[in-house]
Amino acid sequence: MASTRTGLEKAAFFAEISGGIAVVVSVIYLALQMSDNNRLLRSQSHYNALEVLQRPFEVMLESDSLSEALHDCGLNPYAVPESVWPRCSNYYFMQANGWEYTYYQQLDDAVPPELWLGVEGYMADQARTNAGWVRFWEETALGFGEPFRSYIDERIRENPAYGQQDD
Repeated sequence: MASTRTGLEKAAFFAEISGGIAVVVSVIYLALQMSDNNRLLRSQSHYNALEVLQRPFEVMLESDSLSEALHDCGLNPYAVPESVWPRCSNYYFMQANGWEYTYYQQLDDAVPPELWLGVEGYMADQARTNAGWVRFWEETALGFGEPFRSYIDERIRENPAYGQQDD
């Protein structure tokens, strides 16, 4: 009887070890799956950012009249006909949405830092130099939440056209 008990104890011991090994292997497998899933999600976020960011350029390239309107709006948005301004404003809104999407994605480490640096460099330059962005932001900033709104406010204030309305 003692040998049966010893045999059962050994079997239970090996079962516990096997179970522990199985748990460790399962945890390692799940960690690898999560890592692969995170890479896939980052890749999808990168792609989504590119899609949102490039759409305004596609729209502009498809329309010579929009390109001309954006040129005029960028120089003096208060001098363009009131029938033209909404087209420019909507274009800037599309750009701002792409910028906002990428801004929040970079806060979550969901897009590569290199993508964010490029987006930030280009968009911040637009906010600092394009007079149309100033008018657009004055009219629509309330449509964006914090902290993005304050983030853009800082860049808009650097634009020479800031505070110049209708000069």
